[in-house]
Amino acid sequence: MSRRSFLMKMGAGVAAARVTGFGVAMSSAGSVGAQSRKPITLMVGFPPGGGPDLVARAVAEPARRDLGQAIVIENRIGASGRIALDWLRKAEGNGSNFVLTPASMLTAYPQVYKRLSYSLAEFAPVCKLCRYHLSVVAPADAPYSTLQEFVAWARSSKEATFGVPGQGNATEFTGRLLAQAENLSLEPISYRGGPQLTQAVTAGEVNVAVNLSSNFIELIKAGRLKVLAVTTAARSPFSPDVPTLVELGYPDIVFEEFIGIVARNGTPEPGIVRLQDAMQAALQDATVRDTLSRSEYLPDFKPARLLGADLAASSERWKALVRKIGFKPIE
Repeated sequence: MSRRSFLMKMGAGVAAARVTGFGVAMSSAGSVGAQSRKPITLMVGFPPGGGPDLVARAVAEPARRDLGQAIVIENRIGASGRIALDWLRKAEGNGSNFVLTPASMLTAYPQVYKRLSYSLAEFAPVCKLCRYHLSVVAPADAPYSTLQEFVAWARSSKEATFGVPGQGNATEFTGRLLAQAENLSLEPISYRGGPQLTQAVTAGEVNVAVNLSSNFIELIKAGRLKVLAVTTAARSPFSPDVPTLVELGYPDIVFEEFIGIVARNGTPEPGIVRLQDAMQAALQDATVRDTLSRSEYLPDFKPARLLGADLAASSERWKALVRKIGFKPIE
């Protein structure tokens, strides 16, 4: 059976199981009961203040109230989010250990890293939380105010750079696809996380930056950054005056990514279901929805089964993108 067939079969589920996906969730109410008072660890592979961290903290408190159980958010930073997932694959699969992550850490990284310590099949889906897009921004004093002006400037300068919060994800591929489409020499500069990238582009260390829009909102409002384009298929309701890369002539540069929660493969099904249901309730909380919307995240809950299907589709798209640009796997 092919990997895609396996993923889709697992994503479809069976009537006897509430939780299925790319991994296997074991039904064991007893083992979850033994852990019911143990705090839940929700690991985030990016720095405090970054986009994934913001989402985790928005949903954790209402989920904690719903479960009557502590949820501890930990930031295990480094390797573009891979360290957190490596931690999860080694952690106990007891219903207390989870990772909140952008999907591309699970679906893009297996395609772009030559030596990855984990595979998609090692994790069980819990739920999808929200969708988001990327923005291409420039320092306020940059000599270009539109993407077309940046392309012209980059072509003449021959030393243009674009900053990203990590290698091998949608942010880097946005810049690489633009460079390929325009035959530009654009050097990607990778930073440890969103806050570090935001500081760098504001200071003019890179010519443009690509990242989750949430990282740039306050500085855009303050007039210290300007938005050149967004990666949605149609104009974003959050920034209707900003053009999409599609309408600017780049139909392949569409990245509407999503954030979800995964557990270690073999985690007892009742523990996954408990957290899945608590997160669904949290996303119905008006305060949570407002917090996410203010940072340009669209709440988009999906249960484990549907998250598994979305991850399978994302994995196939990343395979095609890697082939399209001839991306050389990262050592």
